[in-house]
Amino acid sequence: MNIVSRALVGATLFIGMTLPSAWAAAAATQTQTQALPDRVLGRADAPLTITGYSSITCSHCADFINTILPEIEKRYIDTGKVRFIYRDFAMNGIDLKGVALAHCMPEGQFFPFLKIVYKNQVTWIHSDKPDATLIQYAEMAGLASDKAKSCAEDTKIMDALVAVRTEAMEKLDIKATPTFVFSDNKTKLVGTRSLDEFMAAIEKALTKKK
Repeated sequence: MNIVSRALVGATLFIGMTLPSAWAAAAATQTQTQALPDRVLGRADAPLTITGYSSITCSHCADFINTILPEIEKRYIDTGKVRFIYRDFAMNGIDLKGVALAHCMPEGQFFPFLKIVYKNQVTWIHSDKPDATLIQYAEMAGLASDKAKSCAEDTKIMDALVAVRTEAMEKLDIKATPTFVFSDNKTKLVGTRSLDEFMAAIEKALTKKK
């Protein structure tokens, strides 16, 4: 099964939207694009950093956020062993709109909003107007209605998201979601992994740090 979620295909069919015209232009001019701040869980001095590349229309990414990440938080992030960086790997237009909304949230609300989006992925991705549903989620999370609507169309944020994706492809050879890059410079996990597999990779990387 292709690592890129079947939900992505469903999203394309239901949304009927193409990527913004800025997509190609941003890839060529990313040095002029303001970088998005990293969204991070965990302490800066954690011995191991894991950078996860994810798409909100990817069902495998939803599996990770909904089932694996809470356990990783409890066992490794909250205990100071792991620092987790979430990076967007936008696959289509609805990715850009949804994650633009997430980046408009106050920093402390980024992950709570993102978790709502992933938890309800099956519902909104098959709705008649997925982008409108995501805007409703943002409003319920405290973003003013006019702000939410403008954020979902913010081309500057979208350009920055495209730049993140382009850099990930060119520098780290990221091709699919989810992909997790460990700071030991050796470990890369691609696709669906069980909690046991994730924990084994973390323990191995932490052992090398000692």
